[in-house]
Amino acid sequence: MLFGLMLSANVTSAVEVSWVGGGHGSNPQWSADGAWLAFEVNNNSDKVDLYVVKVANGAPAAPTKVVIPGSSSSFSAGGSFAANPNWHPKQSILIFEAANSGGTTRLYYFNPGSGSPAEYLNATQAPGNLAWPAISPDGMTVAFTSSSSGAGDVFLFSQQTNKVALAFPSTKEPENAPKFAPDGKTVVFSRKNYGTEDVFAMVPGATAAVPVKGATGNGDQTRPRVVGSNVVYFTGERGDDHWDIGIVPITGGDRRIVAKEIRLPQRSAPNITPDGNSVLYGSSEPAKDGSVYVTKLDGSGTVEIKTGLAAVGDPAVVVVGGKTYLSFTALPSSGSDWRQLHILDVTGKF
Repeated sequence: MLFGLMLSANVTSAVEVSWVGGGHGSNPQWSADGAWLAFEVNNNSDKVDLYVVKVANGAPAAPTKVVIPGSSSSFSAGGSFAANPNWHPKQSILIFEAANSGGTTRLYYFNPGSGSPAEYLNATQAPGNLAWPAISPDGMTVAFTSSSSGAGDVFLFSQQTNKVALAFPSTKEPENAPKFAPDGKTVVFSRKNYGTEDVFAMVPGATAAVPVKGATGNGDQTRPRVVGSNVVYFTGERGDDHWDIGIVPITGGDRRIVAKEIRLPQRSAPNITPDGNSVLYGSSEPAKDGSVYVTKLDGSGTVEIKTGLAAVGDPAVVVVGGKTYLSFTALPSSGSDWRQLHILDVTGKF
């Protein structure tokens, strides 16, 4: 089900990003300047690789596999993992989570233009398994989750003080996917609650995180992102792997469903257009799964971008030099083995 006025843009000239070996491409993330694209490759078995690719005028170079210290020349060993890429908002520096086979998951940083990845926080600063990194809009604070306090809690690292602090008192429920609001102070995240997930917010001056009214209840409400004064998130309240995109005021209130039957990304939060007005997604409905959809958050309309491919998902967009580039993953056709990554010039399409 799609909402509002439907416009269609037929586009079939996507450029494929190729890598050696099999695996599903997923979670593409653009650097702030659009010069780089980071993405994951999952072989559906025992490893997840992280790649970066240089992009110029919509044309990708050969991607480079990111290799953390202690690894071999590639993530070829079973059980290795590198995922959740997050770009610094002002520099082409990547922060991600990774672990060698059998090792602890830690945070790493990487400048794809020079050098090799290095551990971002040492075990004295932040012990335990670290995951879900998110960078504040000014680039000075990193939120992440850590297992050191037990269930898995949100922590904050300040580059100004070089200190790590628990964001709020620990709970027994694991927390995931923190994201900063545009104010750089408020953090939203999802928390397990009796087997389901709900959206919570931590606001400046509060002593505890509070549930976002309207983004709690039946099913999972997960991977929130703050857009203006609202929270946009995935909701599985209808059950049976039916996923929708919801929007609710961050202060709580009545939630609206922006899109139904979306293809849930493996790790990313809902991707928003640079102007903050629309959300991008793929459809899980077979008759509609060859397109990327761009829906206004106010419900006023949807643009369909037809790709000529199948099982389209993971859309992300960036504006560079007056042009708009869309990245997404897709199967070449129904029944194909692996999802490939594509880049498409969609300037003027929405």
